[in-house]
Order: sequence, then structure tokens, then C-alpha cells
Amino acid sequence: MTRRDTARRGSAAEDGFDQEPASSGSEPDPDDYSRRGFMETAGTMAAAGASAGLAGCIGGDDNQGTGEGDFVWWTMRGYIPEETQAIQETAEGFEDWADEEVNVTTNVVTWDQVFEEWTAALQGQSAPNVSEMANAHAVDYGSAGAVQPNTELFEQYDDWYEVPSYWGDYDGEFWGFPWFMEIRSFYSNMALLEEAGHDSPPETWEELIEMAMDVEDDTGETGFVSGGAQDTGTGQVVYGITAQSGGDFFGRDGDEWSVEMDSPTSLFAHLWMASFQEEWDIAPGGWSGMDSTDAEQLYREGNAAFMINSGDAANEMINEDEDIADATELSLIPEGPMGTNTAFMGGSCLSAFESDYTQHDVDDDISMSFIEYMTEPETMEEYFPEAAPNFLPVREAQEEIPPFTENSTEIPDEWIDSRLEQAEDVAAYGITGLEQNTPFLGDVEGATDGFSVAISAILGGGEDPRDSVVDQANRVREGVSDAVDYELEENTDLPDLDDAPDELQAWIQGDGVPQIWNP
Repeated sequence: MTRRDTARRGSAAEDGFDQEPASSGSEPDPDDYSRRGFMETAGTMAAAGASAGLAGCIGGDDNQGTGEGDFVWWTMRGYIPEETQAIQETAEGFEDWADEEVNVTTNVVTWDQVFEEWTAALQGQSAPNVSEMANAHAVDYGSAGAVQPNTELFEQYDDWYEVPSYWGDYDGEFWGFPWFMEIRSFYSNMALLEEAGHDSPPETWEELIEMAMDVEDDTGETGFVSGGAQDTGTGQVVYGITAQSGGDFFGRDGDEWSVEMDSPTSLFAHLWMASFQEEWDIAPGGWSGMDSTDAEQLYREGNAAFMINSGDAANEMINEDEDIADATELSLIPEGPMGTNTAFMGGSCLSAFESDYTQHDVDDDISMSFIEYMTEPETMEEYFPEAAPNFLPVREAQEEIPPFTENSTEIPDEWIDSRLEQAEDVAAYGITGLEQNTPFLGDVEGATDGFSVAISAILGGGEDPRDSVVDQANRVREGVSDAVDYELEENTDLPDLDDAPDELQAWIQGDGVPQIWNP
């Protein structure tokens, strides 16, 4: 096991935005986060005052700030040392870039610790001026009055990619300023494919299954692996399959949200993924107990032909100088029945805390200037190469920076080009279909381990798939109802595949494509 494997097992982030057991760069594991819990905490902040404080030093720069102009920001980029150092050194450059005197301190916090640290800091009025977070958290904190809107800064740019253009939007304001995108990648072990008689990665779902079967038959190795356990990364893969099947996890009618996780399309997506194990026998043994880190390890050891996982895995293969890197191709997620190559998208934003809760009282303009500075293309040139291929742009102007123009890294050009191309076809649950963020994602993700409890129950618990998706959806409805001022009624009807979209019926009937498992 590598150094970073050990570090990731101790983290709650799933990358991916890989809210990757965990990889860096992903959205954090929501088990450690609750909007309801934060709201209760926020109600006691005034009484708590400065007495609570932030317990202990949390890493980063040893200089904790000693004079006028002190400015503290938190990042979760502590998993790859070279990346961390580049980001820290770039942040220090703000001292020369800013119009006013400022002394920048970078604190590195891991995803599995940051929720407790945020709570303690807000209670003790010792929060950072700016913090990395996920946009869902920015919306939650913003609607509770702890984070400033960054709408004016956001609207200075008109070249946002589609999903980032509404990623931090809620209630007429933008609360999270998109920093970078991170997506699920499709990995192919070409050595195993060639041994099984194939010379290129699959381009469609059908080719994926057929090639994976050939690998199983001809090499005895695993055809396909991703997270299969009750794990945030697993839920992200399920969501990507759902999006490629024409479905979504949420809907919206006027001012009210609905939950679509127990629709016929969602049922199909769960059955299609379960078919890897139950019908086509191309998943690894014990898949239901494997999280994203376990899946990555299997692939990196050369024992799987295909993998969906974070971009961090690619970075580590290169950093560790592993043989699997030479055999690996990164390509678009194979095309689904709706003709799309959609991948799950996560990532991070930068948000400024209100000065009532920060350790150092700085002008709001300084916080916004820091966010602007860190996300300007010329600034990102200083650290994006060290974050390749995991960090991806959120707007078109950022495509003109290294490593997307001049690649000085050891990452193959093809890997970077593939990731950049994939960034054009992504979706984020709770955001894409609604074209705005939501005030309940923190709670509902936590109640369902990132929407993975249904597939985990199907793969490992032998539960009826229809019951599993309905149970998960009802748990989400309860969480949504707790966060809004109307009640989402519990569903008692089981979904029927006869009502699934026409494009999915060939898979359901086995008409020209491999038939899905349908107990």
C-alpha cells in the first residue's frame, strides 16, 4: 500500500470530486456534515462568542498571523505534496498582487476534519477569511448567514462551462465561486485488452460489456471495477449511469423540489450497474465491499481491464512510476443509450466567511480579491500543472493555461486532453437537472452515503432492487422536507421498467444488446 493510499483511507473526502473513501479533490463525504446540525450551531454562535476558539493548529503555514492585514484561508489540498506546495506558494503571491497590505496564511485541513473545524471556528469567531469547500456547503453556510455572496465577482465572467454556471447559485445569489472541476474518468488497461484481442478502449456501453467479458474469459482478470460498497464514490458512479440513461436524482416544479431516485429510469440505472455482478459476471469478487480506494488498488495492480474512478489515480500512477501507467489509456465514459458520454462532476469552490465569524477582520473586498486572484488563468498557471490531471477548468479562458496548452508534466498529453474533453459532458446530482444548487444536499447525502445505499443493498444485501430505490428515495424525501417549508410525501409505489424510456427497452429486453439483470 502506498503512502497516499494510507492517507486517503483516513479521509472522508470522495474525489471526485472523487467525495473520493477517499481521494483528494472530490466532494467531501457528507456523513460528517449536516445542514441541520450547522443551523443549530449557528443559533448559538452569538452566545458562544470568542470563548470556544479553534482547537489546535491545523497545519499549513507555521505563521498564524501576527499583524494588521493578516489573512487566513483554508484548503483541503493536502494529499499530493507537490500540489500543496504549489498552491501555498501561489497564495503567498497575493501579498504582492493585492492593493492593500495583507499577510497570507495557508492552513491545510483534510476533508474528514474540516466540518468539525468549521463548526468550532464559527463558534469561536476564528473562521478563515476564505475557505475551499463544495458549492453545496457554500449554499448551506450562505443561507445561514455565515458566508458572503460572491455574485458580483461571478458575473464579471461570461465564459463559464454549463454546470459551473449555476453550480453555486441559490436564492438569487452565488455563494460558491467555482475553483476547479473534478470528474470521474474512464481507465482502460490496454495490456489486458490486447491480450483479449482488442486494440482500443470501448466507445459504447455494449462494447464495454463485450470487451470486459472477453478479458474475463481470455485472461482470468476482472473486466470492470468501480466503487461498489456503501460509499460516496459508488453513488457518484450510479448517478453518472442515471444521467446517461436520461434520468436525474431530483426534479423541480416551480419553487418545489421532487425526488426522482425511485423512477423507472433510476431503477434501470441501478439494475444496469448491478448486472456487472449479477448478470454479466465482469465485476470483481466481493465487489459490494469495495470502495473507490479498493477499486483503484485492484486496477493499479494490473488486475482489472476497466475502471471508473478519480483523476487522482492517474496522478499517483505517474508519481509512483508504476508499470500500469504505461498500459493505461484515459478516454470518455462509453456512450450510453441516450447517446451521451456524461460523467459525474464534482470539484471545489472558494467562499468568503462573513467578518462576524472570522479570526481576522479584513475588508470584504480583500476576500473577494483573493478569490479572484486564485482563479485567474495567469495565477492558475502556477499550480495547475502540479494538480494534473485532476484539476480541470470551470470556464473557457482557463483552457489556455498549462498543462492544457504546454504540458511540462510527466502526465501523457492524451490523458490531459481526454480529461478536458470529458469536462464538456458532465453532470452533478442535485444541480444539473435543477440548474441551481439546493439547500438540502448536505443532509440527504449524509443520510444515504452519497446516494449509495440502494446499490449497496442490491449488490451486497440481496434486497429487491425496487424496494431498495424506493427506500433510498424516501430517506431523501425526509431530508428534503426537513430543509424546506413543505412536505414531500412518502412514496409507496414500486417503479415499473415498462415505464422506462424507449431508449432503455432494448437493454431491458435484450434486443441486440446484453440484457440487464431483472429479478
